[in-house]
Amino acid sequence: MDPIEKINKVLDDFGMSGVKAAEAMGITYNTFRSKKTGKNERHSFNEKNYQDLLSFIKDLANKL
Repeated sequence: MDPIEKINKVLDDFGMSGVKAAEAMGITYNTFRSKKTGKNERHSFNEKNYQDLLSFIKDLANKL
């Protein structure tokens, strides 16, 4: 599975908004939207974005 598929699965499974996902990945919402559409070749999700998203979710879960 490539990073975009993994990220989309996490977003769907957890029902995360684009704003919260962008915050979790340390990118702006506009960059997130650009990466999500895949129309701009200069902006695409990568493994670091995926790992940042997972770390954010794990940190929130540990706080519960």
